[in-house]
Amino acid sequence: MPVSMLNDCIGKEVIICVEGELSGFRATIVSVEENWIKVEEKNNIRLINGDMITQISIPKTKNK
Repeated sequence: MPVSMLNDCIGKEVIICVEGELSGFRATIVSVEENWIKVEEKNNIRLINGDMITQISIPKTKNK
């Protein structure tokens, strides 16, 4: 996963799919350093190796 693309996602709530998990999880990307991504979930903070990420979805915000 290119770090430059991940930097664009800092502060956004995204859906992350990681190898070995059946479904993705929703989290906010807090920071990106080298190949590690720090994300904040409802009750957790995770550090994820960027090589393990298979997909990141950024939901579009609805304009009211």
